[in-house]
Amino acid sequence: MPFPLPAARCIASVHTHGTGVLVRLCGEIDLATAPDVTAYLDTLSHAGSAELLIDLRQVEFMDGSAVRLLNRAWSRAGAGRLRLICTDPVALRLLRHPSLHVRFEILDQLPAPTVPPRTAA
Repeated sequence: MPFPLPAARCIASVHTHGTGVLVRLCGEIDLATAPDVTAYLDTLSHAGSAELLIDLRQVEFMDGSAVRLLNRAWSRAGAGRLRLICTDPVALRLLRHPSLHVRFEILDQLPAPTVPPRTAA
């Protein structure tokens, strides 16, 4: 089920993905666009989904503002999880820079949707 898109021009789509939410970002994530993305991710963190997946494969440029918003989303995830999908070598070099201390998992493809565990009847 798609979510309504925010005004942020770099959010391509938002959908449920198993028990979580998949956010596909695109274009440039920088000082000009990061505040709108941050505000939208903050609203998703209040929704309490089990997992937040952020797909960066369509992002053409990102700077330190993008890293800040991803770290904020991770810290607000609470009991849930944040995972990134990224294949761009330049973005990966930024995200894996040792001084940034990023704490989220970085994947190279969309994982299978997680399903809630079944309870015994």
